[in-house]
Amino acid sequence: MQIRPIKARHMAAQMRPGGLVDGQTPAYRHKKNRNTAIVTLTDSVTKERRDYQLGDYDTPQSRERYHCLIAQWEAADRRLPARKRQAGEGGATINEVIAAYMPVAAQKFSPTRMFAIKDSLRILRELYGSSVAEDFGPMSLVTVRNAMANRVHPKGRWSRKYVNTQALVICKMFKWAVARELVPVSVHQALLTVEPLKRGQTTAPETKPVTPANDELIEAAMPYMSRQVRAIVELQLLTGARPGELLGSRSADIDTTGTVWTCTLVDHKTAHRGRDRVLYFGPQAQRVLEAFMGSRPANAFLFSPADAESERHITLHASRKTPLSCGNRPGTNVKDNPKKHPGDRYTSASYRRAITYACDRAFVPPPELAALEGETTRQWRARLTPKQRAQLDELRKENQFTPYQLRHTAATRIRKAYGLEAAQLVLGHSSALVTDAVYAERDAGRVIQVIGEAG
Repeated sequence: MQIRPIKARHMAAQMRPGGLVDGQTPAYRHKKNRNTAIVTLTDSVTKERRDYQLGDYDTPQSRERYHCLIAQWEAADRRLPARKRQAGEGGATINEVIAAYMPVAAQKFSPTRMFAIKDSLRILRELYGSSVAEDFGPMSLVTVRNAMANRVHPKGRWSRKYVNTQALVICKMFKWAVARELVPVSVHQALLTVEPLKRGQTTAPETKPVTPANDELIEAAMPYMSRQVRAIVELQLLTGARPGELLGSRSADIDTTGTVWTCTLVDHKTAHRGRDRVLYFGPQAQRVLEAFMGSRPANAFLFSPADAESERHITLHASRKTPLSCGNRPGTNVKDNPKKHPGDRYTSASYRRAITYACDRAFVPPPELAALEGETTRQWRARLTPKQRAQLDELRKENQFTPYQLRHTAATRIRKAYGLEAAQLVLGHSSALVTDAVYAERDAGRVIQVIGEAG
């Protein structure tokens, strides 16, 4: 009697038919009772196991079928394809297509983008989830789009442009499904015939164009920002960079050899199109960066929320009026397990929240809506009528600016001083049409001057 080694017996005991150990490739196996070849594939996410019949055992055709299945499985990141129904039962349902598409989309898109994709596909699932994907046509897409335009969300209704973007998400998912042979190509081609919603053809609201930030608002909010957030705001105004291009900056990424410093970005908005993006830092921007490059490790992010929080505690302690013997000492009232910890870098969302918070602190409400002396915030809000609270919130929003408004401000300043082509190069646009139509606001004062002299 032959005795197998202990290690081999141990591995065999742990593995079920078709099981994998440390990413092992599924084996080409013999199903003796039918003399057929079989392979068992496992979904890398759901852990579902599925057997695939390959034909007669030890034939060139079954070997070819085995290698083809393994190649397709590996190309899909070891995910199993949606089950195809038998003849007469229709194809994959929309729910199955969505389930297969979501893990692929999560690897391709950012978390922020995934929130929008989930919102779009959630409405599609509610209306047509159990329907066969092959039967989803242009009128079905119009129905889903109308539901998007009419639905009231917690933050308000979707705008016309956003509804068009969300409908395009569905088209892209069906394009992916065509490439995986889950639906015929005619389905995607038919969906592309649906024209986007145009102004005046829908009840969906229009978006307001992004305008440059008011200089007075920026100056008023600066004192209420942390040193890190204030530096990012200044760099945006000096370089015209997008928020995300500066939030991940590190000393190791900045070339300081020339009179103008440069930073070549690897991960940026148009990287998937093969375009380069370089940030340029002049003397003023260099002085802003030097304040952080000397005190931070070369591979650490220059702007850290953890540092900002530490500096805030130091400032509060320095301005303390209560003696140490008559109150809490530093560190005694810190929670053992706080729900949130300051991170090593700012995200686009946290950076925007910091700016909004500074704008709210700098905002001075009119006397009829302001808090009375000695009144707490809760008492103040309770005293106001619902109409007054709505008016106050509207005024507060009017006195706020966003990170992308800072990019518009920089674009407008550069265009006025150096021309449209210079603004295009600094912003990193491939076409001056984008700079002219979207970012660089026209100088209305110059138009008035010209018309006043010529007309």
